Amino acid sequence: WRNNDYPNVSKTTKRLLEFWFKEDHIVENKEFKFWFAQREAIETLIYVYEVMRKRKFAELMQDFGEGKIVYNPEIDQYPLYCFKMATGTGKTFVMTFAVVWSYFNYKFEGIDDYTNKFLLITPNVIVYERLKRDFQDGKIFRQYPFIPDEWKPLFDLKIVLRDDPIPSQKENIF
Repeated sequence: WRNNDYPNVSKTTKRLLEFWFKEDHIVENKEFKFWFAQREAIETLIYVYEVMRKRKFAELMQDFGEGKIVYNPEIDQYPLYCFKMATGTGKTFVMTFAVVWSYFNYKFEGIDDYTNKFLLITPNVIVYERLKRDFQDGKIFRQYPFIPDEWKPLFDLKIVLRDDPIPSQKENIF
């Protein structure tokens, strides 16, 4: 799929994959490349979501799971995906890829299968503080090459932390 230039994905997705993995990037005056594990993780999500069109846990279990499938349609209403990645392999960047990918597909493709609102839940205060450092005021989106230059003016995501007042529902929040 990768070697065939990502067939069966949206124009938005194709542009992001090309930007992330085929174009040269400079960060802090040095050449910058995303790690292969990060690339594999976001490509897997995109492949499962856009090419295979899997949206529900039950669909994923049917194709990839083992054992008895327990399905509750009241719980399995929204796509839920996870990545099993070791400490230090770039999970924060993969989360950022997923946010940018969904945000711009929502904005450009006009498909309700994507969203421009996101929620990160952390297991403890240590992880929360680490993610807060990266995401507060959108720092990670500006510091690293996640958004093509021509799209940066269109990226209007408001970051809301746990102690911040709740914004109106009309705002794009993260």
